[in-house]
Amino acid sequence: MVDPYAQEVVLHTQPTGTGYIAAHTHKYGTGKLPIPLADGRTFTLDLNELPRPE
Repeated sequence: MVDPYAQEVVLHTQPTGTGYIAAHTHKYGTGKLPIPLADGRTFTLDLNELPRPE
């Protein structure tokens, strides 16, 4: 989840049938965040390039 007002990204991991076991918070401006995908690929989110509210 990307929250431009809090300037953070929350990455939920370890899905279960009713939710997620873990959540990791990353602040804007802290580099690149590798996100592993279910098919084995990795998506990289650049935390330095996220939009900020004006």
